[in-house]
Amino acid sequence: MIYATVQDMVARFGELELIQLTDLENIPPAELDAARIEVKLSDAQSFVDGYVGQVYRLPLVGCVKTSAGGAQEHVPPPVLTRLTCDLARYYLYDDLAPENEVYRRYQAAVKELEAIATGKAQLACPWGGSPGQPLVADAQSGDELQTYSSFRRGITDDDLRGFA
Repeated sequence: MIYATVQDMVARFGELELIQLTDLENIPPAELDAARIEVKLSDAQSFVDGYVGQVYRLPLVGCVKTSAGGAQEHVPPPVLTRLTCDLARYYLYDDLAPENEVYRRYQAAVKELEAIATGKAQLACPWGGSPGQPLVADAQSGDELQTYSSFRRGITDDDLRGFA
């Protein structure tokens, strides 16, 4: 599932800003370089998956949304679209001062992803249901606890006694 598209980026940040960030040759007429944006969106989605994958089995199924005609489609949770766009926008900038609004949004996105990964926040589907199969119990779906662990038991001081 793709969390955000070039059109999502244009809707959030405007075509002018994206043209300025992607038309590196700066030769009139200025044009939006969709391929450059898609690369940054892919990078951002991978970053998001690193956090979301700690809570949900990847790839996400997505939220089920019913259109006016009654057709159902799977769409990403809106929060992931926003976070992916904020991250991709940050990646498009080459040099940012820490006080820049783009950098602050990047930092906020990382904090929000950390909250999702640690269970302090959940992905929500505004239309109901769960965005994917949780690795642990999910309050939205009521799924049974499913734990997957690749962690070994920790080594304690008692385990090390007698070794030189």
